[in-house]
Amino acid sequence: MIRINLLPFRAARSKENIRRQVSVFLLSLSLLIVVLVGINIILGKKVNSSESRLASIKQEVRVYEKKAAKVEEFKKQLDALNKKIEVVDQLKTHRKEPPQLLSAFTEMVVPGRMQITKLELNGDNFDIGGVALDNETIAVFMKRIERSKRFKSVVLTSSRQARQFNVDMKQFGIKCKMAMKNDKAKDKAEKK
Repeated sequence: MIRINLLPFRAARSKENIRRQVSVFLLSLSLLIVVLVGINIILGKKVNSSESRLASIKQEVRVYEKKAAKVEEFKKQLDALNKKIEVVDQLKTHRKEPPQLLSAFTEMVVPGRMQITKLELNGDNFDIGGVALDNETIAVFMKRIERSKRFKSVVLTSSRQARQFNVDMKQFGIKCKMAMKNDKAKDKAEKK
């Protein structure tokens, strides 16, 4: 019987398996390294692309911030201009009132018997001060104010004896409210 020694064949086969496993491992390792390097390159390009986009967006933001600052400045200028226009419009609408009011007072004053020393308008409140020869003159003046339809709530606030021009006179103060334009419109409607 022939004896065949199979030990070297098995040893050679196990060496071959070890070599194959080592080569598969090295090949897998090198393939993994290539894949990781490729992913790193791709991610690096994406990061660079994102950084360049971020830089361009930041630059655009700076440009828009400058424009927004200019817009805010224009808004402030526009607000100031609108306020000036509003003041001019108010002056235009109210420019006729003081002369008309003074003209109306010349009609209400009792000539030769009284003198007005103070006319003060605070919103709708109107303060009148003056001197008269007697209480009857003050009463006539107050009645004329009430009948004028320009004023309402006529109230005598003070009346005291005063000496002026070597004559005993009555110094008086009257408060009243300006009649609103709506009240004037109602009065006109009632007259019709």
